[in-house]
Amino acid sequence: MKLKYWLMVAFLIVMLLPVAAGWALFSLYNYYNDQRSVAEYVELTGRLAPIEKRLSDPGLYHLQSSDAYASLSGLVNDQVNVDLYLPSGIRVYTSGGDTWAAGAYTVRGSELYRDLYDMQIRHRTFTLKKPVWEKGELIGIYEITMLRGEWLEGISVRTTWVVGFAGVFFILLYGTVLWLLSRKLFRPMRHLMGRMHAFARGEVPLDNVPARRDEMGMLLEQFDAMQEKVRQTQAEVEKEQKEKELMVASLSHDLKTPLMSISAYAEALSVDTPLEPSEKRDYRDVLFGNVERMKQMIGELEMYTALGSSELEMTMVEVEGEEFFDMLLGSYGGLAERGQIDLRTVVCTDRLYRLHPEQLMRLTDNLINNALRHTSKNGLMGLGVIASDQPLPEWVIPTLALELNQYRTGSTLILVQNEGTAIPKEQLDRIFEPYVQHQNQEEKAYAGSSGLGLSIAKRIAIKHGGEMRMWSAEGYGTLAACRLPEM
Repeated sequence: MKLKYWLMVAFLIVMLLPVAAGWALFSLYNYYNDQRSVAEYVELTGRLAPIEKRLSDPGLYHLQSSDAYASLSGLVNDQVNVDLYLPSGIRVYTSGGDTWAAGAYTVRGSELYRDLYDMQIRHRTFTLKKPVWEKGELIGIYEITMLRGEWLEGISVRTTWVVGFAGVFFILLYGTVLWLLSRKLFRPMRHLMGRMHAFARGEVPLDNVPARRDEMGMLLEQFDAMQEKVRQTQAEVEKEQKEKELMVASLSHDLKTPLMSISAYAEALSVDTPLEPSEKRDYRDVLFGNVERMKQMIGELEMYTALGSSELEMTMVEVEGEEFFDMLLGSYGGLAERGQIDLRTVVCTDRLYRLHPEQLMRLTDNLINNALRHTSKNGLMGLGVIASDQPLPEWVIPTLALELNQYRTGSTLILVQNEGTAIPKEQLDRIFEPYVQHQNQEEKAYAGSSGLGLSIAKRIAIKHGGEMRMWSAEGYGTLAACRLPEM
């Protein structure tokens, strides 16, 4: 249940429970009072019979001296009171005073004749009024009032029970409310505060918060998701920082060799030692070649950094797949011929794509140049663009067919495969990281590139909404696959 609805229901119950308890207590009190009144009525009927018989004497209902009522003194006591009235409302006798005092008191007729023959049960007394007749004529009215002794004696006990019941009810209600609040609010808040303190100290909480479907459960889930996101962000920042440090170190190392070569050849050209024109041309070629190499390395670093920025927005255009990729892949035949490599190209797509032509050309350049460096003379190299509904080329590593079909669901694959030595798994897992290059185990040498080509290619694929992976199998070679969304 949502917390706000739970609180509304809880407050309503807390408001209604005291009312319900009071009504139940009141009903129980009335029931007990009625039962007790019936028992007392039966008992009083027997006690009142001799008193009524004596008060029915017509001779008592005249204005006369108190001596005429001396016989009534045995009927009254501190528990019983008797009043005698004439039909006119004059009180002729009261057990609490003399005749003159009684005669000085007059009751109005409407009050005198009210509730005749009806036993009036009050909180402290029973009252009975009856008329006295003589020869069919009303001569007087007597009123008997008796204290409810046993009832009054039990008031203190009943009061104690009522107060005790009210106290127990209040304690139970208060304790229940506290327990429910602790279960719904205080306990989840303690869990949240504990997780916040642990997160502030950089610790991972070991306790698992039980699943909840209210706002506090959602808050705990959101906080856990937030701290997980923050940890991922921190890990990414740390990874990027290490990458930057590695890039700076690698770039410094890679630039050192061409700089030393430039310095040596520049010094050779600056001295007075006579050089042949052909030697000077060779020196200048070496100098310009190193300068171009440095420019290329710096350009690739700038491109890698720009592609990693969220502020870089590439202008995408809509292209027809078959025409664009036929033109793009057809330009690599000459490179394969110079390297004496058997290049097999296939384009199977009739889809439309939104892409950045220049960046996609850079992606394929990087993948194909990387594959050319790892393909030996007279080796086989496959190059293809396959739509999601087209079969894979026959030259694809057969053991990867099922995995590639799952990988390309709803997307077009750009495939570049070369024959050569398989890349070890420990190197393959990090092949797209910057400045991570495959080491040829036979020659104990690295690929020879700047180390950013595959990293740049993967970032271009991600910018296009796609992904890139690489597989390698002994006896077949290495396959790079770029997944490109279809329109």
